[in-house]
Amino acid sequence: MLAVGTGLLTKSLLRLTAVNSGFDPHHIFTLTLVVDGYEKPEATRGYYRQVLEKVRAVPGVLSAGMASNVPMSRIEPAQLRSEGAPYQDSDAPSVDVFWASPDYFRVFKIPLKRGRFFTDHDGVDQPPAAVISASLAKSRFSGADPIGRRIQLGPPQDNQPWVTIVGIVGDVRNVGLDQEPDEAVYVPQAMDLDHYTRLVVRTAGEPMSFNKAVRAAIREVDPLQAVFHVQSMDDYVASFLAIRSFTFTLIGSFGVMALLLAAIGIYGVISYSVGLRTREIGIRMALGAERNAVLALVLRDVLLVLAGGLAAGILCALAVTRFLAHLLFEVQPTDLATSATVALLLACVGLLAGYVPARRAAAVEPSQALRSE
Repeated sequence: MLAVGTGLLTKSLLRLTAVNSGFDPHHIFTLTLVVDGYEKPEATRGYYRQVLEKVRAVPGVLSAGMASNVPMSRIEPAQLRSEGAPYQDSDAPSVDVFWASPDYFRVFKIPLKRGRFFTDHDGVDQPPAAVISASLAKSRFSGADPIGRRIQLGPPQDNQPWVTIVGIVGDVRNVGLDQEPDEAVYVPQAMDLDHYTRLVVRTAGEPMSFNKAVRAAIREVDPLQAVFHVQSMDDYVASFLAIRSFTFTLIGSFGVMALLLAAIGIYGVISYSVGLRTREIGIRMALGAERNAVLALVLRDVLLVLAGGLAAGILCALAVTRFLAHLLFEVQPTDLATSATVALLLACVGLLAGYVPARRAAAVEPSQALRSE
């Protein structure tokens, strides 16, 4: 049971880590900025612009951007209304909204499918613009070209501005690697500065080693502004996988111990059985039995023990592993390939454990066996 559980979790983790998340989390670290003391939006935008300029100037920093949220963290949902389409009620499906700077996509290597990314001028001295995910473009516009269409986020009574779609980007698994990508809308950060602000930085080396240099660059702009919650994107992914990894480690450790105990147990039982049958083996060999026949005789007993144990173990595993269903990804608790692989592995271990005493029995001299009491 433990071995099958370990096999299922291993297969699940391998498939989960191979999933295309839509972004590259490596060599990225994030931190949170809390801006206070700027009364006018122009001053706040100026502060953010200077921070990005200073951070990008840090040696080893490849790119830097800002956003209200990052993948694998808190997501802000909002209803989406397309111009010319009837308004849907509060139960209508929502989209994930990110208030981001233009370089956000470059930092996370989110590919542009069509159109363009928005710029620092969109929503400030040019009309508001937005970039949408490929899944949203496919599902909400019925195959029509969404570039140039206008959308509104939130109910009409909130008087949110209409924004023009200027680009389509690849889908991102923002909630979790085990969930399909949600529809997402990216809006220029400059349009609304009241949101949570995360600085995202892509580096040439280990991201957390740039922590001090980046924080120093931020303090050069304004030392009174707070900076906290520094974390690498690899840590976000690891946190998502933590429960599965811990369960895998726990069950895997017990599985290895169980495998070792099974091998020792089989070896001990067969050795004891061979000891009891020493005279019988000596008589068989004295009457002309070949050593290979004696070896096959002992191994047959090993196979009988293994067959019964494997049959019972597989049946119990199929009944118990259903409790792991919530931890599995694209793997069924009743995965026959995993059960068969585990059964083959255990059979090999059992045969190896039984082969040693069987070989020793086949090497017994008939005269010595007959003299033993």
